[in-house]
Amino acid sequence: MIKEQGEDAECGAWIYTKNDCHLKDEDGNTDYGNNVEDPALIARIFDDVGNIDYIYQVIQESLDEVVEEQLMQYQQELV
Repeated sequence: MIKEQGEDAECGAWIYTKNDCHLKDEDGNTDYGNNVEDPALIARIFDDVGNIDYIYQVIQESLDEVVEEQLMQYQQELV
């Protein structure tokens, strides 16, 4: 993509790391200070997340919506 679009092309990215794999406390609330630490479990988690098409669908729908909104706003500013 860098070769095709250039090194300075605009982009958006979503990055999640093992630090985003939070465990829950006894009450079922997310415990942001308690993360998954086992490397094999982390690999399994991210393998599963990477195979969920819904994530990519929602990101694309969001992108399409923002493109349309910004295009309409831009066209109005030109008038």
